[in-house]
Amino acid sequence: MRMKKAGRANRGGIWPKFGSTVKGTPLVEDLWRNLSNPLAALLHASHWLPLGTSRVYRKALFDSAPEGSILLSTTGHETYLVSAGDKVIGRRVFIKGSFEFENFETAISLLSNDFQRKLLIDVGANIGVVCIPAIKRQIFQSAIAIEPEPFNYSLLASNIHLNNLGDRITPHNCALGSRDGQELRFELSQSNYGDHRVRSIEEPGLYGEEKRRTIKVKSETFDSLIANIERNEALIWMDAQGYEGIILAGATKALEKKIPLVIEFWPYGMKRVGAYAAMKKAILGAGYEIFHDLNATLEPQQVSEASLDALFNRLGISGNYTDLLIT
Repeated sequence: MRMKKAGRANRGGIWPKFGSTVKGTPLVEDLWRNLSNPLAALLHASHWLPLGTSRVYRKALFDSAPEGSILLSTTGHETYLVSAGDKVIGRRVFIKGSFEFENFETAISLLSNDFQRKLLIDVGANIGVVCIPAIKRQIFQSAIAIEPEPFNYSLLASNIHLNNLGDRITPHNCALGSRDGQELRFELSQSNYGDHRVRSIEEPGLYGEEKRRTIKVKSETFDSLIANIERNEALIWMDAQGYEGIILAGATKALEKKIPLVIEFWPYGMKRVGAYAAMKKAILGAGYEIFHDLNATLEPQQVSEASLDALFNRLGISGNYTDLLIT
């Protein structure tokens, strides 16, 4: 989902504000009602979208867009709809065309030679900035994308179809957790749509969490949603804003097979939601052996309670994070 840092071709345009029209066509409403074919709505607007050739232009275009606008971003490979309200992932995608996809490419390069890249499971998929390029660039054959927040999910589903990947990426609008049918409180960031996350405590936090609006989402377990995956064919990519350990508690069947994992390791988020102990228990109990820090030049490390604790303490609880490939 991403939130801790705002920074890690090429045309761009703005869709009208929700409910506005071009030649009498309510563009966003058409898209919302017909996610199976959002290209039809885009065709109505194609004559309206301005073009830009530089990042400076796209930055100015994004920053001047009315709040609530939907923006269209295209690059050499992918097309995305993003929200002008999302000042982190949406803004970066509109300006640069991608968001931290280099970490994904690094993780793939570290997998064993016999890994077959059949299925990517993108947990916390946001608007599709990992699963869409992974499939469109033919790095993986197919993907399952899981996004709990309804608005992000709508953009995710739209972006899948805009990139003609409806037969290769299966989206799910649900939260993953340790139990099926649990009702979770989900807090929404006003300006960082990658920082929507499960709320467990009410105390003030580093990011003004206590002021956020909340919604309720139902949870499913990983194992109930996804079955019959194999170690040398599937990769689990998980960014759940500190909730990863709770999700892994509901993924015992997948972990028994030691499916390769990439998880965000964010001490502040894990501490706030009380998930660090569960994360360690799941990873150590499954018998994973090695982890790579994808944001560091360090050599691979043995998975152990001591090595995970050392990483936790090194990053601290002031907001620093990294991504780990665990095999």
